[in-house]
Amino acid sequence: MKKVVFIFLVLGGSLSTWAENIIIADFGGESAVRFYESLQPEHDVNAPYYPNALPSFVSEFDMLPIVSHKLTPGKVKNKSFDLAGIQPIFLIGTDSLSRHWITENYQRLYQLDATGLVVNVNNKEELIFLRTLAPELLLLPVSGDDLAERIPLSHYPALITETGVSQ
Repeated sequence: MKKVVFIFLVLGGSLSTWAENIIIADFGGESAVRFYESLQPEHDVNAPYYPNALPSFVSEFDMLPIVSHKLTPGKVKNKSFDLAGIQPIFLIGTDSLSRHWITENYQRLYQLDATGLVVNVNNKEELIFLRTLAPELLLLPVSGDDLAERIPLSHYPALITETGVSQ
C-alpha cells in the first residue's frame, strides 16, 4: 500500500508540472516602443516628428566619413594564426599606399573573393574612386578600430585570411 501511495504521489507531482500556465494579471499589452523612441527612433510617416529619427532610407554614403583612429597607412608585419573558415578580408584606406596596394594585389584579392573594408574614407567621391580601382571587389566603409584591437594590427593595407595577416 505504501508503494502505491508513493507512486501516486510521484506521478501526481510530475503530472502537475504539465499543467497549463495560469495568468495572474494582464495589463493591456501596451507597446513598449515609446520607451525606446528617444534612444533611436525609426522613421514612420504616420508617427509624430522626431528630430533624431532615422530617415526611411539610409545609404552607405550617409555613414561617411569613416575614421579608424587605431589604424594608419604603413608597413604590416606578417602574423600567422588559425582562423579556419574565415572569409578573406582586406583593409585599405584612400591614401596613396592603399591605392597602389589594391592595384598591385587586385588579381589575388579577386581570386580569393576577398571583401574590402575601407577603414579610412572621407567622402562619397573617394569611395567611388576606390571602387573604380577594384571593380569586381566588394568594398565596404567600416571602422577598423575593433578589428585592430582584436588582431592586433596598427597599419594597413592588410590582407587577413584564415592563416594570418599579410601585406
